[in-house]
Amino acid sequence: MRTHLTYDVIPKGAGCKYVYIARNPKDVCVSFYEFMKDYGSTGGFSGPWEFFARIFVEGEVPYELWNKHVLEWWKHKDDSNVLFLKYEDLKNDLSSNVRLIAEFLEKPVTEETVNKISQQCSFEEMAKNVSTFTVDGPKLLRKGEIGDWKNYFTADVDERFENEVLKELRGTGLVFDFEP
Repeated sequence: MRTHLTYDVIPKGAGCKYVYIARNPKDVCVSFYEFMKDYGSTGGFSGPWEFFARIFVEGEVPYELWNKHVLEWWKHKDDSNVLFLKYEDLKNDLSSNVRLIAEFLEKPVTEETVNKISQQCSFEEMAKNVSTFTVDGPKLLRKGEIGDWKNYFTADVDERFENEVLKELRGTGLVFDFEP
């Protein structure tokens, strides 16, 4: 089951395991903006980028504050039933992360299986099956790039993210890559 639920409301029970994937907030904001624009007149977003970036920072978007969501899960990164991964790490070394996920789920895999899963789960391969990633409207897959935020962020938006979003991560040990 995939979800965007916060840690405090996720169903919990014996045997439940969670693989949480976090992405750097700048790319999340851009991706979320493009996703919400695709909804158009059916409840999406039709305003300018700078306004969306502002409401994202303020948590006035679905799922509320990015920092709160991610940091709630980060606090549980050492729990035996939580595997906290970063999107950027998956993009940079998918095979190692497939092995890590298999180990976490206690599912032995051969190197051949790791390679097959890594191939099938690459962004390029998943994009070929776009119908699998569309839910009555907007595409769930766009570019999958690290660093696309640079094509959107003005100096003002970047400064606000640094001062209001990334500031919350300082001292937590959670660090993100913002470059490919």
